Amino acid sequence: MEQARALARARPEWTLAICQFDLSRSRVPWRPWQWPGFLRTWASTPRLVHKIEASGLHTYTVWAPFLPRFGVHTRWQASADGLRAQARMALRAFIATAGRPDLIHALAVYPGAVAAVGLGREFGLPVGLTEHLGPFPPPTLCERNGSPMPIVQDTYRNVQAVSAVSHALASRIESLQLARTVQVLPNFIDEGFGTLAPAAQPSCEEFSLLSVGGPSHAKGTDVLLQAFALLPGSVRLTVVGQSAELPFFQRMARSLGVADRVRWPGALPHDQVSAAYRAADVFVLPSRGETFGMVLIEALANGKPLIATRCGGPDDIVHAGNGLLVPVDDAQALAAAMKQMRNAYRSFDPGALRADALSRFGVASVACRFESWYRGLLDGRNMIVNR
Repeated sequence: MEQARALARARPEWTLAICQFDLSRSRVPWRPWQWPGFLRTWASTPRLVHKIEASGLHTYTVWAPFLPRFGVHTRWQASADGLRAQARMALRAFIATAGRPDLIHALAVYPGAVAAVGLGREFGLPVGLTEHLGPFPPPTLCERNGSPMPIVQDTYRNVQAVSAVSHALASRIESLQLARTVQVLPNFIDEGFGTLAPAAQPSCEEFSLLSVGGPSHAKGTDVLLQAFALLPGSVRLTVVGQSAELPFFQRMARSLGVADRVRWPGALPHDQVSAAYRAADVFVLPSRGETFGMVLIEALANGKPLIATRCGGPDDIVHAGNGLLVPVDDAQALAAAMKQMRNAYRSFDPGALRADALSRFGVASVACRFESWYRGLLDGRNMIVNR
């Protein structure tokens, strides 16, 4: 939503719409004791809500019940068909309000692109896909031998253009022969996001680290705590985010003897997350896999140097001028990087870090790449070769 709003503001001559959905709430339950609650939802939920925001973005919130299926492959198709039925309502309403769109842009192969391909055929519109799912393809959408399910392969075969949010993800898609060439269209931020104004002035003895993202093994929170335990007692760590795994990591912090130096503020509103970026000295994200790493460019926009793992997306973001990259699952290397950054973080110019983020990932820069990709989608230059 934030990126759609930013793109609408950056390109006021475009007419953009986004369809919001909740498949879990609109799936008809098969357990009888769940029916009363579902029927109440059915009676109280509008099928379609349309708003035009101050940015000019058209938002459509859709809800319509659909019947699930339970086969290995058919359950995935049933959910995508349910989304297609919901998105059809939004598309028809958009056509009635703003006219026929030039294209449909699907974000992720499932469920968005699967539904979008069907709508594209139905309305005679080209469909472009930007992939950001990770790991790709998700294990739930793979056969037992690890190959993508037919629903994934067929969708890639029937979209007219493919892009990905990082070079690592683009290479992965190409290696699976889902597309011959994949253009990189990174995630982006509004130029108004972030500030260099300090939120707090820590003592010269203290050094503060920040990590943002639901505490999880996928984000490498266990490795982060192991590495943090190797640092001096004057170092502080804040882990922003909420997840079902949080109690496990809180127990782990206690067992490592660092509980009094780790803060777990949970999920924070957007303005408080910005304040957390500003209050930190260095941002750290030791993920085991990232297709991009949105929080990394947010930290840069707030003038903070980075520590991240070589796990895909961060390789496109982190370089010698803005931070350090370490191997995945290496607590010793991560601790060494944090110690190195403790001595070097003041040598990074916050203004230069912010300028680096905006020059590569600001909406003004990335919107030009989107425009080129859209034009290629419309004139056929990015056509995917059918297999």
